[in-house]
Amino acid sequence: MPVYLSLPAACLPATRVDNAEVAARVRARFKGSALEWKALERGLRLVFSSCGTTVRHMETAEPMAPALHAARRVAEVLAENGRSAPDLSAVIYGSIARTVFEPAMACEVAARVGAYDALAYDIVAACAGPILAIEAVVGKAAIDPDWKLAAIASASLSEGHLSYDIGSLSALESLAAGLTIGNASTAMLLGREPFVHGGRVLATYTQGAARNYELCSVPTSGPFVSARATLMGLAAMVPDHVRTVAARAGLTPDQIDLYVLHQPSDRVLRGVARALGISTDRVPALHGIHANTEASAVPLALRTLYDQGRLRAGMKLLLGSAAAGFTLASAVVAWDG
Repeated sequence: MPVYLSLPAACLPATRVDNAEVAARVRARFKGSALEWKALERGLRLVFSSCGTTVRHMETAEPMAPALHAARRVAEVLAENGRSAPDLSAVIYGSIARTVFEPAMACEVAARVGAYDALAYDIVAACAGPILAIEAVVGKAAIDPDWKLAAIASASLSEGHLSYDIGSLSALESLAAGLTIGNASTAMLLGREPFVHGGRVLATYTQGAARNYELCSVPTSGPFVSARATLMGLAAMVPDHVRTVAARAGLTPDQIDLYVLHQPSDRVLRGVARALGISTDRVPALHGIHANTEASAVPLALRTLYDQGRLRAGMKLLLGSAAAGFTLASAVVAWDG
């Protein structure tokens, strides 16, 4: 039986932080000379220019708990689709942001929306969590005849793990990626029946490359660090990954109308388009609007494209994300409108 995906509900915090504000935060902590600051400031500008970063939305004033953000998005997506919390067979939380290690954050999300009998669990896979959750739900639907409806939620809240204490160009290299991160929360539904706006999942594919696990990390207590240049180089894995998932859906990469991808950098997405031999307008670059919203990036991108009027019935979409670890995850969806 087919599995259908809904249009996500998505929300961005009201506080907008532009590049000048980020640079000011770094400058306030910098203890070097004026000449050294000029070199570091040039480095910051190069990072933002390379990624296409202009502004990020941040949860800074009296931040809410991640589960509360996620629960609000689940309630919204249920209401948008005429469903209710008791209809949910499962609630999956697909982000790393959390206030407790146990129970699963999904348990609190499910309780907050009133899905008391739903199976609730987390998929913690950095930026790829929601896409891995899609594959998990598709597998569950294939073997469980009683399964009916699942909610996949995210809350990407990172302020406590970003460091503006950058004292040198070498420190900038490991901490710069964190300065391009913004916050968001999303939720989407998967079910056996079509949704008001959404599509049908045609295929999924996930793969790992664990030898690269040290390239990017968020310590339990400490700042987000990344070997940015090396990590971005792993985008070379994307074309073969895309060809595999497209083939599983009975398509070629050229038959995918839109690639709705994770948004770490506009430059990375342009590189993916070149490697696949397709036009860049089929790989929408939204980093300049939202920055890198981690696990929320793909659902947020899908919602943004819908709001921009860029999704049409009959389109084939590839939802895809790469994540620290290193993990690649994707799903091909036939968009119904």
